[in-house]
Amino acid sequence: MFVRKLKKNDWQAYKALRLEALRLHADKYGSSYEENVGRADSEWQDALCGPMQAFFGLFDESVDGDVMVGSGGVFTPEDRTGALIGGYIREEYRGKGYSRLIYAARIQWAKESGLFDRLLIGHRKGNEASRRANQAFGFQFIGEREYIFGDGSKGIDMQYELRIRQ
Repeated sequence: MFVRKLKKNDWQAYKALRLEALRLHADKYGSSYEENVGRADSEWQDALCGPMQAFFGLFDESVDGDVMVGSGGVFTPEDRTGALIGGYIREEYRGKGYSRLIYAARIQWAKESGLFDRLLIGHRKGNEASRRANQAFGFQFIGEREYIFGDGSKGIDMQYELRIRQ
């Protein structure tokens, strides 16, 4: 298993994995399958190469062609702040510590980019796997808010912060 920063030409594999995540788990994300399935190919390509964001893929090298089985990104919602978004790992790969690889790659990129003073991440209340993963990297709880998730349901979004520069 390995993680690498995705390039523009990875867009089809990323699109397929992202749509899978949204189709199977819209209750965990801020957008839905329906909102994303019709996006133009150029939007998927541009998302992977924006100057203020990065997306990473988790690849299974034991499968012919290094199949992408997980992903996650970092983008800039506000000045000097990055948000870790879209974390997803296919079910058969979960519980094996692979989320640590995606977290580490995103945090390292954010630090090396020099763009951010802090990183934010959130998860639906009750998503213990997400809470444990962000806590393992030192994220601190900063609050909660009511949120409408990708499936249209209301829930509580638990929010965390990691200071990477003082």
